[in-house]
Amino acid sequence: MGSGWFVFGVVACVVVCSGFVIAVTIMRAAWAQRERDALSSNDLRALEESAVLLIDQLKSEADAAITEIDKRRKALSKLIKEADVKLAELKDAEAKVASAPAQVTEDESSVESSPAVRILEFAGAGMDAADIAKVTGIDCAEVNLVLSLHKKLAA
Repeated sequence: MGSGWFVFGVVACVVVCSGFVIAVTIMRAAWAQRERDALSSNDLRALEESAVLLIDQLKSEADAAITEIDKRRKALSKLIKEADVKLAELKDAEAKVASAPAQVTEDESSVESSPAVRILEFAGAGMDAADIAKVTGIDCAEVNLVLSLHKKLAA
């Protein structure tokens, strides 16, 4: 009976030792896989350098965008000021046009028939040549010519 226990003990030791060897082999394989998957210090340094380069590139792109936006903002401000001046000029011209018909003594059929008469009527209402040209759609040089001829004939 003693030899049965001995055989059982030997078999049990073999099984336990085999299990231990298999467990150690599996753990070593897992550890090796983990080391292969882990980043080395060189990899980490390379990633850090790439991140720094990306941040620098983003900063330079942002600076360029801010410069372009500021340039466009200045151009828009200038255009808005110019538009305000033009609107004020148009309002002045409208006011002169609105007051000009009240000062005109001839009937409107003669105004429509002769551009020279219209020019003289607007000039008599106090409008200058540029405003008359805008209102009538006649070239400014033509308006000046009519006004200068009228002055010479009146003299």
